[in-house]
Amino acid sequence: MKTLTAVIVLCLVVGCQPVSPVSIETAAPIKTVTIDQNRAFVVNGRPFFPIMSWAQPIKNFDKLSSVGINTFCGDPGAAKAYCDAGQAADRYVITHFDKTVAGHPYQLGWIHGDEPDMPAKKQDTETRTSRADNVPRRSAEQLADHFQRIKSTDTSRPVFMTFTSHFMKEFNDKYDQAAKDRIYPEFVKYCDVIGFDTYPVYGWNRPDWLDYPGRGVTQLRAIAGPQKPVYAWIETHKGSRWVTYEKQLDVLPRHTRSEVWLAVIRGATAIGYFTHAWRPEFTEFAPTEQMQQELKRLNNQITRLAPVILSAPAKTEVSISIDGDVKADIMARRFKGRLYLFAVNYDPAEKSGTAAFNVPNLKAGTKIEVVDEDRSLKAQKGFFTDSFDPLAVHIYRLKL
Repeated sequence: MKTLTAVIVLCLVVGCQPVSPVSIETAAPIKTVTIDQNRAFVVNGRPFFPIMSWAQPIKNFDKLSSVGINTFCGDPGAAKAYCDAGQAADRYVITHFDKTVAGHPYQLGWIHGDEPDMPAKKQDTETRTSRADNVPRRSAEQLADHFQRIKSTDTSRPVFMTFTSHFMKEFNDKYDQAAKDRIYPEFVKYCDVIGFDTYPVYGWNRPDWLDYPGRGVTQLRAIAGPQKPVYAWIETHKGSRWVTYEKQLDVLPRHTRSEVWLAVIRGATAIGYFTHAWRPEFTEFAPTEQMQQELKRLNNQITRLAPVILSAPAKTEVSISIDGDVKADIMARRFKGRLYLFAVNYDPAEKSGTAAFNVPNLKAGTKIEVVDEDRSLKAQKGFFTDSFDPLAVHIYRLKL
């Protein structure tokens, strides 16, 4: 049996030890899957942060595992074969509904058909032309029926659903706000876990939209309510069908890293990667070697820090500001006697600057460890500072 660096970090001790994982079989057979008060997945009683791939063939499982993906989502073929291959790869799977695999020990959950909110095309009887009619391609009744059929067979696994980005206030070309208010709160009733996809560079050639995945997490959490986990699909490369290939900008490792961490800081408790490309030729796995190295580093970091990320928000009110009005965000967690701060410079203009962190009751001289960077800072009374390159992410640990 292969082993995976644990998402259960048991070596976070009260002291200045680095965050060190215990090597355990994280893809052990599933006995229970629950969702806790922090909207986090709990597998066999332990917190689990799904890092997902989408609709990948079984032949790619080893490659996906090598970059730190721990859950294969969206079987493109037979669910039973997908589950068994996931077990052989020591990873979990999320499949479309097939009652023959209900209770499979490596199945993390079920998923509805992709993007049920996609605007349908209806035939206009007067003009005989196809037009968007502000009607999702699946109805709430269809989703409710499918959800109930799954639950009547298996209540032990959560049901996932992925939206397009049409729910976001930034996109109004398909649904006006009245339609959004009608569609989305109803749809989220028929899943246990809700996510979405938006690809700023891959889909739109708009690096100035790099913060859209984070914005989407914030908005989808408001629709989903306080209990449902929210996830975001993140771009990893260029090669889409929607932008002329010769004009497509590269999706760079810093873009993906910034999108992932802003989504996590905004409250995503799972992440997925979209790796398909159609240009210059079709492939299910298009990330460059440079991107693969970043995915491996990034996913391993999230995996090691998952127990911290998935813990309750710290009661300490912290804030970040970067000079020059650079856009930044921060998440605070208290874990094993330490305060953790996760900070991202997500400014789409890719500006740099010096960040000031305001931390109530922080004593002058307190040591601030910068996780995974082999350096530390020294606090002033009530604050500390650090420099941020464009789209940089820093994680801090301190005793408070």
